[in-house]
Amino acid sequence: MTTRSGPEWVLFDMNGTLLDPSTLSAHLPSPLDTESAALGLLDESIGQSMVDTLVGRPRRFGEYLAAATARRLRLAGMDATQELVDETVAAVRQMPAFDEVPAALDRLRDAGLRLGVITNSATAVAEDALLYAGIRDRFEGVVGSDVPGVFKPDPRVYRVGVERLGARPEQAFFVAAHGWDTHGARAVGLRTAWVSRKERILLDSYADPEVSGYDVDEVAQAILE
Repeated sequence: MTTRSGPEWVLFDMNGTLLDPSTLSAHLPSPLDTESAALGLLDESIGQSMVDTLVGRPRRFGEYLAAATARRLRLAGMDATQELVDETVAAVRQMPAFDEVPAALDRLRDAGLRLGVITNSATAVAEDALLYAGIRDRFEGVVGSDVPGVFKPDPRVYRVGVERLGARPEQAFFVAAHGWDTHGARAVGLRTAWVSRKERILLDSYADPEVSGYDVDEVAQAILE
């Protein structure tokens, strides 16, 4: 009987996994200034990016967020002014880390694991966001969707991310708070860890993650066990 060796890398999704997108609500007028509305903007943007990846015409992620913001404003009977839309798009660079994230990352690094980020945000946007959140120094590298030119869960994003970071799929965990994201990572051979904070229960149609936990701290603990 063979046993699986321990990981060398832990790779993270960024939006909704490391950083809290609910704070986007502060940039939206009532009645859109709620956590559910902010998370809905992100989910709608992700959906648009998936569609464009499938049809072969991906654009910048910020364009999807702008379109989702404008739509939500119009549905609420408001003017989708360029100023308000631009403010919301810019706010993705200023999301805080979830409270437990810095200490959890330190725990993984103290155990000798190497850390990286693979995100649907553009690399420059992700770099700014991680700097703002005060956690950029924990990661050896950040790979955004602009590098492969498509969006997760397209297999190319994970493969290019792993290659750029110098990791090997079988020796790396990919951590995400979205079942579709861990499902995509699993399909290319990455070991997966699911943060259940938002979704709570996975769809039965998704591949089971190797480990799971409510937040990044619980997932880090499970990876180290």
